[in-house]
Amino acid sequence: MKLTDAYINKLNHLDKDQFFKMDNVQGLVLRVYKYPSKNKTWYYQYKPKNKHSVRIKIGSYGELGIQKAIKRAQKISNDIFEGKDPYQTRERFKGELTLGEQLKDSYKSILTNTRYSPSTIQGIKSILGTYIFRKTNNPNIRILFNQLDNIQHLKVSSITNNMMRNFHQVIGSRTPTQANRFIEYLRLFFNIWIERGITNNQPCKIKRRDKFEEKEYLDFLRPAELERVENILIQKDHKTGRFLTSHYKKHKLSLVACSLIAFQIYSTRRTRSEGSKLQWPQIIFGEEPTIRLEKTKTSKKNNKLEFAMGDKELDVIQTIQKDRLNNTDSVFYYPPHDPRFDFVFPSRVYDGKKYKIPYLVDVDKTWNKVLLLAGVKRKLKHYATRHTGATQILRKTGNLKLVADTLGITIKQASKYAKTMHSDVIEGKNKAFSNEPVQNKILKEIV
Repeated sequence: MKLTDAYINKLNHLDKDQFFKMDNVQGLVLRVYKYPSKNKTWYYQYKPKNKHSVRIKIGSYGELGIQKAIKRAQKISNDIFEGKDPYQTRERFKGELTLGEQLKDSYKSILTNTRYSPSTIQGIKSILGTYIFRKTNNPNIRILFNQLDNIQHLKVSSITNNMMRNFHQVIGSRTPTQANRFIEYLRLFFNIWIERGITNNQPCKIKRRDKFEEKEYLDFLRPAELERVENILIQKDHKTGRFLTSHYKKHKLSLVACSLIAFQIYSTRRTRSEGSKLQWPQIIFGEEPTIRLEKTKTSKKNNKLEFAMGDKELDVIQTIQKDRLNNTDSVFYYPPHDPRFDFVFPSRVYDGKKYKIPYLVDVDKTWNKVLLLAGVKRKLKHYATRHTGATQILRKTGNLKLVADTLGITIKQASKYAKTMHSDVIEGKNKAFSNEPVQNKILKEIV
């Protein structure tokens, strides 16, 4: 089509990227990025011999306009005809950015809330910020920098696979999981840059067999430990049914964090993507109370969004609801105009500037203190809450399918969350080899 300024200015940003070819100008394409992006960018698209079609970024519509974009497209077309590398042509129009510059520029357009959750964005920025921008005071990590190239100042096209392999090995000598995430996150950016015509370089090619084996988390709260932890997490006034604030003040505990941890144990919901960001409109009260989740890691494969609530997790929710009702002093209450109003577990530090997430994310400090008060001497990570909930369901019901449905995962995955203890094995063996007659059991012959 014949693209004009009037037509381009009227183009709306939809739920997916749009591409418009310019009539009579070979290879010139206008890309209108999906909402909430406001970018409209010129590309030159062509198909090298024996290769897939590629796009070379020419520049933004706001910077160039139609006539300049046409001239640059024609120049690239002539260079290709003469056998020149189009990427070198692009470098004459715009100096290639360093890796650090390109990452900072791409954060705004790639790490959006419509594409990734706030916690995922935070994780990506944390890993890349530590090992590329070197933003850490941890002496154990900083000592690794002596073995690593300072690649933030290198041009994107000059980053090599050998550099990335070295990064993977050095980081992995300390934290194998972070090493794997580092490669995955950086590969994500390079793939998008290739797609957008910024580079044709992909240095993060590491085979699956060469990645570090990540240890499966196997620990959980034992029954006696769980009982003591519960007593620390939830204390209520017997007369009012509200939270006993004196208990939390005495032990210097965050009431919001304690209630969130308790909810995660009872509900088995994922920590940040499901439990922390729960909102009141997602809760369906009634004869069969349920919560309706947004698209998360749990629902991505099986599309399961609704989960029934048991009595204990429902009690936590209802106690919070009672606490904030007609009580402007409640730590769970914020006025309707405040972004925290709809969140069940609101963040006290949210200010919309430095702290941009309106719900509570980090409960590690409270979790560790609760374990200390409960006399749990083992070091347990916070996601032991999900493993603990799954294990309790398996122990009480013996139904692994129920565990899987509760967690929103497959039976195979559920077996990694729900654990058996020695006492469970002993009880099972004793029942199996007892002389008591088997009642109402159908024994099927294995063929």
